[in-house]
Amino acid sequence: MEAPRPDILPWLAEALAKQRAGNLGGALLAYRRVLSRDPAIPDAWSNLASVLHTLGRHEEAHEAVQEALRLAPANPAALVTLGGVLAALGRPGAALEAYREALTQDPGNLAATANLAGVLARLGRLDEALEADRAALALAPANPEVRLNLGYTLMRMGRLDEAEAAFLAALAADPGLAKARWNLAYLRLLQGRYREAWPDFRARLDVPQGLDNLRSFQEPAWDGAPFPGRTLLVWAEQGLGDTLQFARYLPLARARGGTVLFQTYACLRGVLGDLPGADRIVTEAEDLPPFDLQAPLLDLPALFGSTPADLPPPAPLGPPPGHPATPELQAFREGPGRRAGLVWAGSAQHLDDARRSLDPALLAPLGAAPGVRWASLQVGGPPPPPLPGLVDLGRTFRDFSDTAAALATLDLLVTVDTSVAHLAGSMGVPTRLLLPFFPDWRWGMTGEACPWYPSVRLLRQPEPGAWAPAIARILEDLR
Repeated sequence: MEAPRPDILPWLAEALAKQRAGNLGGALLAYRRVLSRDPAIPDAWSNLASVLHTLGRHEEAHEAVQEALRLAPANPAALVTLGGVLAALGRPGAALEAYREALTQDPGNLAATANLAGVLARLGRLDEALEADRAALALAPANPEVRLNLGYTLMRMGRLDEAEAAFLAALAADPGLAKARWNLAYLRLLQGRYREAWPDFRARLDVPQGLDNLRSFQEPAWDGAPFPGRTLLVWAEQGLGDTLQFARYLPLARARGGTVLFQTYACLRGVLGDLPGADRIVTEAEDLPPFDLQAPLLDLPALFGSTPADLPPPAPLGPPPGHPATPELQAFREGPGRRAGLVWAGSAQHLDDARRSLDPALLAPLGAAPGVRWASLQVGGPPPPPLPGLVDLGRTFRDFSDTAAALATLDLLVTVDTSVAHLAGSMGVPTRLLLPFFPDWRWGMTGEACPWYPSVRLLRQPEPGAWAPAIARILEDLR
C-alpha cells in the first residue's frame, strides 16, 4: 500500500482533526475532498465509513468500508468499522465474521474484542460474550467502556449484583459516562429499586440510540414544581408502547399547574381520545403552539417519585367512539366460542427485537385449546403460526384505532413485549405477556403480577430462548 501523496497529507490531517473533534459534517466533506483528489487511500475510505456510520448512514458506510478493504484487505481498523456497520444493518452474523477477521490480523485489538462481545450478547450467546468481555478487560483493565460492556453482559445473564459492581466501577473511572448511568438506572428499575434509579434515569437522553423522537428545546425543563398560569409541553421521546404506558402521568402533571400540551405520534391519536390531563394533543407532524416549560414523557415518573407500590392507573385508552368494524372483525366478533388474539413479533428496528420476538411456529400448540378461535393482530413480521382457522385481522389495520377495536372483542390476548401489550393493558383486556429471560425493566425479573396493568399476567422464559414452558402455561390455562 503506497503512502498518500505529500500534497494530500494536510487535507487528510484536517479531516482526521475534524473527526476527532466531533465535527462530523466537516469531516465528511473533508474526507470526500481527499478522495476526490486521490481515491486510492484506504484509511480515508475507512474513516469516511466511520463518520457515515456515526451519522446513521449505514448503507453508504458499508460501501465506503468495502472500498477500504478492497484497497487494503489487511486492515483491522476497517474490519472493526465493517463489523459495526453490519451490526447496524441487522446482520450480526456477518458482523461477527468481520470482528473475528480483525482479531486474526491483530489479536490484541481492543475495539474488535469489545465489539465482538457486544454482538455475541445481542445474539444471546452470553457465555461467549462474557468470555470476550473478560478478554477485553485483560487488554484494558482501566477502560470504563470495557467495564460497562462487562456489566451489560452480566445484567443480561441475570447476574445483577455483579453487573451493578461493573457499572459502578465504570462510573468510578468516568463519572460522566452516560451509558453507565443509564444502565445502572435500568438495573435498579429492573429490581424494583425505583427511587434509587430515578437520579440516573435521565441519562437515557444522553444515549440517543433507541430514542425515536429525541428533541431539543430552548424552553426550560420542568422540575415538577407547580406552574399555574403557564403551559407545559410533555413530549413523547421514545416508542409507541412507552407513550401508551406513561400517558397515565399526565393528570398528575395537570394537577400542578396551568395548561398541559401533549405531543405524541399520529398513529396513536385515535386511541388517546380525550386523554385525561392533556388540555391539547398535537402530533409530531404538527407545529407546536407556544409553551413555557417542557418535559420528556418518561421524566414524569421520576418527578413524581413513583415506586412499584404507588403507580397511577393506566390511561383510559380505546377505539374512538363509533369506530367502524371491518367485515373481518365483525365476522370474528359474531362467531361462537372464546376469542383470543396473537402477536408474536415487535418492530424489527428495535435493538433487542431478536430477544423479545419469537418464531410463530412455536405457538402451534395453542391450536389444541378447546373452544378457542384465534385471530392474528400482528402487523408485519414473519408469517402466522399454523393454527386451524386463524383469522388475520392485522392485515386490515390502518392505525392503532383498528388495533384497539380488535382488542375490544377479545377474551384473551397472547403477545410478546410490544406496543399492543400496553394498549391491551390500558384497555383492561386479559393478557398473557410472553417475556424473554432478561426482560425490559418495567416488567421486573420475577413474578407473574404486573404492577403497571392489573389485567396482564407475565409469563417468563425460565432460561434464555426457552419459550415452550410459557406457551405450555397458556395452553394449560385455556383447557
